[in-house]
Order: sequence, then structure tokens, then C-alpha cells
Amino acid sequence: MISLLNPENAMSYSPNLSHRITRLVTITTYVSVVWLSTSCHATDHHVTTPHSLDSSTKSPPSRFVPNELLVKFKSGVSPDRIASVLKDSQTDVITELQRGRLYHVRILDNQSVESTITRLTSYREIEYAEPNYRYETQK
Repeated sequence: MISLLNPENAMSYSPNLSHRITRLVTITTYVSVVWLSTSCHATDHHVTTPHSLDSSTKSPPSRFVPNELLVKFKSGVSPDRIASVLKDSQTDVITELQRGRLYHVRILDNQSVESTITRLTSYREIEYAEPNYRYETQK
């Protein structure tokens, strides 16, 4: 047995101890990674057994309000043209947020938010159209 109290042995023992600690940390890390990747879902690290979706399980809340958009027009677009574009795209104004430029609108037909955005952004008068995103403060 090597005594660490003897200064002659301490110098020859340190590299060996360092190597063993490095190997132990490497092996422990590897085992942990393998265990986590095989026993947990990527989104929930507390789940250790696979499960199927239950029909009673609620889906996560939508990131945006269904059937609502924010539409911003480029400067200089006339109120008549704004009304025409919004009518043609089957939307109805809920609120005018910036004088003649930014509108909170509701989709009137059964079109998806994505397809309505595509339709609106095809007009050269539109600066942007985006979903009405939901934001929550942290508790």
C-alpha cells in the first residue's frame, strides 16, 4: 500500500489518482447521459416510463388567440384601401391600435391564421401580419 503521508510516494501517486478520477467522472457522465436519453422524454425529464397519449389529456394552450391577427399597413395607405384589403381578406377590425397603421382583426371565414397571414402579406400595402400571440408573466 502506498502512503500519501510519505512525500516521496505522493509525487508518484498523484498522476495515477488524477487519471482514475478522470476516468470515474467520464464513466459517470456517460452512464448518466445514456440513462437520461433512454428513460426520459425530451420534454419532461421527470417521466421515466413511456406512456401513450390519453384522450382525456388536455393539449397545451395555443401560443396565439385563434382567428385573430395583428396587421400593420405601410405608411401612406389610404383608409379606403385599408378597408378594402381587410374586407377582401375576410377579416373584421376589432381595434385600431395605431392611427391608420396597426389593426387587431378577427378572421371571418374558416381559413387558418397561417393562410390568412399569407393572403394579407401578398398585398404590397401590408408591412406585416402576425398571429395575436399570448404572453404570460412569470409567477
